[in-house]
Amino acid sequence: MTALQDEPKPARPRRKLLRAGVLVPALGLAAAAVAAALVIVPGQAGNSPAASSARDVLLVAATSAERAPEGSGTYWHITITQEGKPQQEYWYKKNGQFWLKGEGLKGEGKLTQFPVKPQPFSIGALRMTFEELRQLPGDANSLYEKLKSAVAAGDLRTSAGELNAEQQEWATMETLLSLVSEAPVAPDVRAAAYRALAARPGVQDLGDADGGRRFQVPVLDGQETLIIDPETGKLRSTSVWAMLSGGTAHSSGPVTIATEWTDQLPG
Repeated sequence: MTALQDEPKPARPRRKLLRAGVLVPALGLAAAAVAAALVIVPGQAGNSPAASSARDVLLVAATSAERAPEGSGTYWHITITQEGKPQQEYWYKKNGQFWLKGEGLKGEGKLTQFPVKPQPFSIGALRMTFEELRQLPGDANSLYEKLKSAVAAGDLRTSAGELNAEQQEWATMETLLSLVSEAPVAPDVRAAAYRALAARPGVQDLGDADGGRRFQVPVLDGQETLIIDPETGKLRSTSVWAMLSGGTAHSSGPVTIATEWTDQLPG
């Protein structure tokens, strides 16, 4: 797989995804495999005060996300800003073509089209075309089960072997996080992802934070933190995100992800 990065040094290691070469029947997704060892951290009890608060706040965020205007355009524009690192931007076209711009990426700050055939969109360990993203259900239970089935059927592996049931749950959590933060999905699907997160054990409300509420979420590499503004349904910052080239990136500091539809590439 051609890398987008010219050996930048992330704050924490990035899990590389390997192509399995098969499609997941439920979604038509290109399967991927996780190649790094995992740090296993058991999920927290689902009935604690922090878990109950997390459910309530995430349900408010879901309602806000559902009411948000979707917008339209030719390109889905993603801007990733990490403290102390150059800003990175991506423009994803519905046919799978995409462009990138940022120091440390191909082109070193110049707008560059990714030099391979069109790519599916990364959501956690899974890959989806734009059409597949738009066909995701807007019901939380249906969405979660569909993603979980895709993870289970996707032949995902760590260096220790196939994912067990608990690890599949954590991998599914990563796909939900991608849906609320990066993916060009409809408002009802983003809201369903929030509601699915609200129903999952291990999601903890850590209290007020700058611009929203801070949450701790179990994922494949342990626990990650994110800040969500429940009044707007937007993710304010995160420590984990999916790279368009495949795989998941992690940071010890906050990362902001801004998304919008646009009709223009930068000049």
